[in-house]
Amino acid sequence: MSNDQAASIAGMSLKKLMQTFEGENTPTKNQILKLAERLAVPPYAFFVENFKLPPSKIIDFRASKPVSLQYGKDSSKFEYLFHLQDFLSLLYTRLDLDAPDKIYSAETDENPEQFAKSVEGLIGLKEIRESAQDKNDFYRKFRKSIESLGVYVIQDHNISLGIDGFALYHENFTSNMIFVNSGNRNAAAKCFTLAHELSHIFGKRSAISNNYEYDNEVEAYANEFAASLIIPREDLLEEIGNGKYSFADYDFSKRSAIKLSEIFKCSVSAMMVRLNRLGFVKVSYTSQFLSGFSKKNFPDAEKPQAYGPKTGPKPGVIDLAHLGARATMVLVLALEKGVTSKYEIFENTGLSKKRIEGLVEVCAAKKIYEEHRIDGINT
Repeated sequence: MSNDQAASIAGMSLKKLMQTFEGENTPTKNQILKLAERLAVPPYAFFVENFKLPPSKIIDFRASKPVSLQYGKDSSKFEYLFHLQDFLSLLYTRLDLDAPDKIYSAETDENPEQFAKSVEGLIGLKEIRESAQDKNDFYRKFRKSIESLGVYVIQDHNISLGIDGFALYHENFTSNMIFVNSGNRNAAAKCFTLAHELSHIFGKRSAISNNYEYDNEVEAYANEFAASLIIPREDLLEEIGNGKYSFADYDFSKRSAIKLSEIFKCSVSAMMVRLNRLGFVKVSYTSQFLSGFSKKNFPDAEKPQAYGPKTGPKPGVIDLAHLGARATMVLVLALEKGVTSKYEIFENTGLSKKRIEGLVEVCAAKKIYEEHRIDGINT
């Protein structure tokens, strides 16, 4: 971060910060704590010679040569997710549950199309697509199906827009986690990220990536897998053969992609890339479409109007959407079984007592236990 940013975060003037660097000023305790939190390091790091920050366990695949991720301004967000992952694993152990094993029975050495086909059957994605009312409903059901495999799906918008999502693999198999960035992206766009990161979980790696980029073989595989899972080749070819679609120019291609995306409940971006990879759409058309990502009225950023009570959502509703049903179940069940406390949950998640109580009420009201089973849990 810059000197100005550091001074602002610490709550001191730039002059005081420079004096601190020169050893002429001693920061207050609160200033030290604020800087430590922002940098995701323990406060004592400032008082230890040669303090070394361990390399990130997340591999950054957003370039041709993968490297250990630099957290940057999202340090505190990553730290929160690491703590949450470990806490959920701890609660799993306290509840004496068996680690999920369904997800590890699939073979990952197949080609992406074949692998996607086996996973499609494992999670019943074709049935989900046929039963989904719209793209939002498809995302909700897709997320639920992945959570049923033993993977936590966390979503949030308070992270850099350059991060579509990432996978956090857990060696004990109890807390594999996928994070999906919901900022400036609608449900259809999030579906591709969900499928892409699922490939990294199957590959038993913690990874961060860019959707639709093919800079290295790992990303190429993950993207091909995601596209094949969301938009099966045979089904797409059959639909194109039966329907009236044209790819003669950019406008025709875009309209066809939009129409097909409604049928397959996917993002227009994913459909454009898929059509390009199968030879229907020119690569220049795909690039032209994707260049509009950050612009107004981009199809994959537009979200349906949400309506709710004027007083805002009830406590727990937003937290359930953020944490997902599986994480909510583990937290609530651990609380009900007496293996954790509201204070411990607060310490590890930041949820206030009111929000925790709201989460318990929402869990019961939405019948989360009935809809999201965890193997080995007697609900």
